[in-house]
Amino acid sequence: MTRGLEHALDEYLVLLAQGGSREAAERLVARWSPKLLAFAGRTLGAVEPARDAVQDTWESALRGLARLDDPARFAPWLYAIAARKCTDALRAKYRDKRIGDAVAERCETIAPATDDARIDLVAALKQLPVEQRVAVSLFFGEDMSVADIAAITGVPAGTVKSRLFAARQTLRKHFGEAK
Repeated sequence: MTRGLEHALDEYLVLLAQGGSREAAERLVARWSPKLLAFAGRTLGAVEPARDAVQDTWESALRGLARLDDPARFAPWLYAIAARKCTDALRAKYRDKRIGDAVAERCETIAPATDDARIDLVAALKQLPVEQRVAVSLFFGEDMSVADIAAITGVPAGTVKSRLFAARQTLRKHFGEAK
């Protein structure tokens, strides 16, 4: 199925779900959950919190689906909810930690990779601030445009570009690349 047909199918399912079709809502969940789980997994760095974030995303999305004015914007709308849920999960994770624990953990994850060390992208992504991690996950992992990421995160496109640039710089340093 081409991307255009998939997009049309999603629009159709959204319209049916907005009209009260439980089957259409279930098909949307089945179609989009793997994509959301991959996004949340990259953002949160762990499977269980990602599953929880996806479940929270669907709870919010299905409650608010009737308020979605343009079914063609379903994907950015859904990813916006998922990004907020992932951000909330990350904030909750770190909210109660003591500063000393956070510093010790950061020192362990930022330790420069040696030549014989296996490149660990997960550890590299974990060192990024939440906003940069979300932008990187959407841009590289979900192949979304800067404009879509801006709509999802609620910031200007220039801010998205800045976050992606800063994330690239941090990742280059982590992997020992010059400029």
